[in-house]
Amino acid sequence: MALEQLCAVLKVLLITILVVEGIAVAQKTQDGQNIGIKHIPATQCGIWVRTSNGGHFASPNYPDSYPPNKECIYILEAAPRQRIELTFDEHYYIEPSFECRFDHLEVRDGPFGFSPLIDRYCGVKSPPLIRSTGRFMWIKFSSDEELEGLGFRAKYSFIPDPDFTYLGGILNPIPDCQFELSGADGIVRSSQVEQEEKTKPGQAVDCIWTIKATPKAKIYLRFLDYQMEHSNECKRNFVAVYDGSSSIENLKAKFCSTVANDVMLKTGVGVIRMWADEGSRLSRFRMLFTSFV
Repeated sequence: MALEQLCAVLKVLLITILVVEGIAVAQKTQDGQNIGIKHIPATQCGIWVRTSNGGHFASPNYPDSYPPNKECIYILEAAPRQRIELTFDEHYYIEPSFECRFDHLEVRDGPFGFSPLIDRYCGVKSPPLIRSTGRFMWIKFSSDEELEGLGFRAKYSFIPDPDFTYLGGILNPIPDCQFELSGADGIVRSSQVEQEEKTKPGQAVDCIWTIKATPKAKIYLRFLDYQMEHSNECKRNFVAVYDGSSSIENLKAKFCSTVANDVMLKTGVGVIRMWADEGSRLSRFRMLFTSFV
C-alpha cells in the first residue's frame, strides 16, 4: 500500500515537472521570436493650425524627416460661398518617383477621398498654387517603408467664390435661414422657407434645420416628399444630412438625384441643409423625424 502511494506521488511530481518545463520552453520560444522588436507608439501627424481665414499644416516631424509608413489626411473646409487657395513652402522634399507612386501628396477637389483628383505631388520642387472649385479640399500625405524626406509645410486661405459675386466683386450675403425642431417626432419641410420669408423671390436657398431628439434618444429620418429641379447637378441643388453637427466629418448623406433614402442617425442631433441656386427654386423636400431609444 505504501509502495502504491509512493508511486502515485512520484507520478504527480513527474507531471508537475513536465508542465513547468513545458511552460518555460514555450516562454523562451515566445521571447526568442520577439528579439529585436520594439513597440514604439506611432508618430502623430504634424502640426495643424486653423483660423477663421485659413491655416497651415505640415508633414510629421517637419522640418525634420517624416517617418516611414505614415498616412495623414487633411480635410480643409471654408465657409459657404468661399473657395480655398493652397500654397507650399520652398523647403520641400518628398521622395521622387515615377508618377509619385511611392511617397506623395494627393490633393482632391472636394471633401472626400473619391472627389475629383487635382494632382499627385512629390519630388524636390514644391507644388504650384492650388485652388479648389468649391468650399472643400481633401489632402492625403503617404509615405512608404523607405527613403524618407524633409516633407512639406502648407498654408491655405479662404477667398470669395466667384460664382456667388455680383459685378464689382461684392459678395452676396447669405440669408439668415435657420430653423430648430425638437421632440419625439415632427416634420421638416422646405416650404417653411417661403412661408417665413427667409429668402426673397429669385434668391438662392441655403437653409439649415437643426433637430434635437428627446433625451438619450437617436433620430430616424424618412422622406415623405423629395424633388430636385435639376437632378444629378449637386452644385445647383441638394439636401444634405449631418449626424451630430454640420461639420463635414459628420456628413451622413447627400441627395441630389431623383431618389432620397431614409437615414438613421447615431446621435440625438440631426442637421438638414438644403441648397438650391437661383434657378432651382422649385426643388423641395418634406421629411418625418422620429426619436427612438
